[in-house]
Amino acid sequence: MDTFTLDKIEFDEVRRILAGFCRCSLGKELARQLGPSDEAGSVRLHLGQTTQMVDAVRDVGLAPLGGVTDIRESLVRVVPGGGADGEDFAAVASTLETTGLVKDYLTELPESLDLLHGLAREIGDFAEEVAAIRKVVESDGTIRDDASPRLARLRREITATAESVRKLIYGYLRQPAVRKLLQDATVTMHDDRYVLPVRVDNRGRLPGVVHRVSGSGATVFVEPSACVEVNNHLADLRDDERAEIIRLLNELSLLLVGQVEAIGETLVTIAQVDLVSAKAQYAYQFNMVCPTMTEAGPLEFTRARHPLLIDQAHRQLRDGVAEEDRMTVVPIDVRLGSDFDVLVVTGSNTGGKTVTLKTVALLAAMAHCGMHIPAAVGATVPLLTDILIDIGDEQSLEQSLSTFGAHVKRLRYILAKADPRTLVLLDELGAGTDPDEGGAIGQAVLDELRKIGCMAMVTTHLSVLKAYAFNHDRVDNASVAFDAETLSPTYHLHIGTPGESHAIAVAAHLGLPGNVVAAARGHLTNQGLQFSEAIRATGQARKTAEAARAEAHAARQAADAKEKTFQRKTEQLDRLGEDIKGWLAQLAEMSPGDDVYVSSMNRPGKLVRLELHKQLAVVDVDNRQIEIPLGALMPALGQDGVRQQLAAMRTSLLDQRRSSQQAAKRADDLATDYNRRLAELQKRYDAFDAWSAQVISASPGDAVTIDLAPGSGRLLSMDLPAGKARVRTAGGEELSLPIKSLFPQHGKFSQQSKGKGGRHRTAEDRPLRHGKAKGKSANSHRTAVLAVTPGEDVFVVPFNRSCTLVRIDADKDLAIVQTGAFELQVAISDIKPTKGGK
Repeated sequence: MDTFTLDKIEFDEVRRILAGFCRCSLGKELARQLGPSDEAGSVRLHLGQTTQMVDAVRDVGLAPLGGVTDIRESLVRVVPGGGADGEDFAAVASTLETTGLVKDYLTELPESLDLLHGLAREIGDFAEEVAAIRKVVESDGTIRDDASPRLARLRREITATAESVRKLIYGYLRQPAVRKLLQDATVTMHDDRYVLPVRVDNRGRLPGVVHRVSGSGATVFVEPSACVEVNNHLADLRDDERAEIIRLLNELSLLLVGQVEAIGETLVTIAQVDLVSAKAQYAYQFNMVCPTMTEAGPLEFTRARHPLLIDQAHRQLRDGVAEEDRMTVVPIDVRLGSDFDVLVVTGSNTGGKTVTLKTVALLAAMAHCGMHIPAAVGATVPLLTDILIDIGDEQSLEQSLSTFGAHVKRLRYILAKADPRTLVLLDELGAGTDPDEGGAIGQAVLDELRKIGCMAMVTTHLSVLKAYAFNHDRVDNASVAFDAETLSPTYHLHIGTPGESHAIAVAAHLGLPGNVVAAARGHLTNQGLQFSEAIRATGQARKTAEAARAEAHAARQAADAKEKTFQRKTEQLDRLGEDIKGWLAQLAEMSPGDDVYVSSMNRPGKLVRLELHKQLAVVDVDNRQIEIPLGALMPALGQDGVRQQLAAMRTSLLDQRRSSQQAAKRADDLATDYNRRLAELQKRYDAFDAWSAQVISASPGDAVTIDLAPGSGRLLSMDLPAGKARVRTAGGEELSLPIKSLFPQHGKFSQQSKGKGGRHRTAEDRPLRHGKAKGKSANSHRTAVLAVTPGEDVFVVPFNRSCTLVRIDADKDLAIVQTGAFELQVAISDIKPTKGGK
């Protein structure tokens, strides 16, 4: 966008603030280069990334960007022959390790943050390269001793040889004859060789090699002859060490050379992640919102605040400035492109007219950079091709002609470049020349802006431009508020009401002689007085209308905010429903000894058995067997809290109907959806009850429905502990199915899909006969069963299998048997002692 505009609205300061939130130099560089885009897809993508990163920062925390450094110069050197040292490779490894952590951070975010997942996919995986570097180079850039067997051996020899040299050289210091020859009784180093400082007049008395002379010429540094050979060997070892290090680093260079381009691309993405994270932190700290970007909609800001002013106020708070001395940032409400396109802003000097223009320009520019803006929820910004501004300067009389000429040139440029998708902001239109001629130029400029069809805001002191807004369609007045009693501006912006300069009143307040003030008032033209009177007459009605509009807007925004919260809770309810559904499916497959959690007791336990006919479970908790409702085994999924919150929100949404009809209608829709979802959950519970009852009552030979084609068959056997059943279809095929495949409650083969026909029984499908309950044989059979001791096995005829007898209720002719985790109630006539056979 227009660089002159960005300079005038101090957009560099916004970049500076944003860069301060970046955590690596790559992101800071990107932030300092950030500029608005006029490409719709790019703007929406970057806004979406910022919005999702705000959620990530709030719910998860910041991305781990602390270890990223700018390794672009190191990447140039790490290619073969590039001369990279250990520090270059250490920096590359450290940064690549961090990029891996950033990739993991983004990948592990919730699936709903899909734009951040997209950034994760653009970060390369360099784990192998990092591992290879770490095997050779320490984090401080030194080469590891174990980087290779040869290097390890060389360093051991270097250590041993250096110790030998050290012993030799320090041995000389212990010889009195040698000490007399020395300038100081010390050992120094020269190019990795140990030398002794010999006085120049003793030169030649200590056999050895002279390596250098001191600057004063009084000392020569001699390597004793006995040390030369050992020192030579030590130097050779160190040369070999350096050669081995170069060889190892060259191997790393060969490994990295094919990845340099990919690493560079990853660094670009990491810089983007840092920039998005900075945008999110900036938005989070100053309570900013994501504006809605429209193709050709209006520009609407409610409670918009100037970004640089709120930063200044924040710094004052941080620095401990007293509250009464801190800056107060007054928010403004601005709109363009709805009921008018051009807004003429008037009012007293220092009332905030120029700040209003800069606020609008800055917020629009920030939105086009993919940044959130300091305004209330519901901010709307059209996609603009450009923002063109001309800011007036308060200058001396002798500069006024040049200033006027500069403004004319700028106006010419603006009018030539503007189009219907341009935002034009003109400060002090018509100033700097004769008021009549300036007013004429101002009206002509407004005519041209209307003809272009762009949105525009202009500030002025000229009454003729105030009148222009009254007399032309799609143009309206606004004023910066002024306290007539204190004669000071309040900085509020009132749309629909033109302002007065209050120049005469301010002059009187500042001590202008009374007779001069009176004369000035007398010189006001009748036209000016009549215009001021018209302003006062219409002002109150317009203020009331604008107040009503603001109230309706606030109600709508409040409803929208509640709606979004309700939607989030409804989504939580959906997830809860899926969790419950999964838990119900697992319940039928539970076995004795399984670990369970008793939510009502907040204690773990072990399952003893399930009594589905009673909807109870017997659980061992701290070596005590306790009967609990099945629902108490359900994990603490938060269902009670969610339902209570949803119910409270539903009530709140219904109350909202009184202030916003549209919001209330949406609330009713959401409430209906909420009740429907709760009903669906209840159906799931009912379906589970019906299913468990059918499973309990099913006997071998019964016709059963299944969730596979042909949808029905005859039950051959059922292994409840294993959760398996065998079924023969009408075609003679035998199927081994999970128990949960029996009696489907939903889907193509469910009972509901068959209408009144219900069960999939056929004439030839008959269950096995139950035992006789009366007669002589029945009495004999009953006596035998009553003699069985609880805990012994009995044979259950309908199930065609052995079970464990739990207890007998002789008065009701019923027995309770256990198979696997299930307790089942059967008639005494249907069981046989296992000793008696089938």
